[in-house]
Amino acid sequence: MDLTLVSRTPLRLCVRFEPGDACFREHFPGNPVVPGSLIAGLCMQAMREHLGCTGRLVVERFSFSRFAPPGAYMLGIDELDGGCLCTLSRDETIFARGRITA
Repeated sequence: MDLTLVSRTPLRLCVRFEPGDACFREHFPGNPVVPGSLIAGLCMQAMREHLGCTGRLVVERFSFSRFAPPGAYMLGIDELDGGCLCTLSRDETIFARGRITA
């Protein structure tokens, strides 16, 4: 997995999941899909590293509209009403979206 900062305002990161990444070994063998917990975890990591969030982070809600196979995605973190709206997308397609608060 590779995570690259694209912009700070708004916060955007390119994340690339390779077919050989460890997260795919047990998560739907033969049909690799990025685990939802990994997506939420990457959002929290980005909030801590790039937005300076400290302390406990709470996932208020997260929805997964499509399975995310290996490939490149955009991870967007938008500060909103005391929390962050996190989106994993590719082109115009949204794969996951959720709200995390500090």
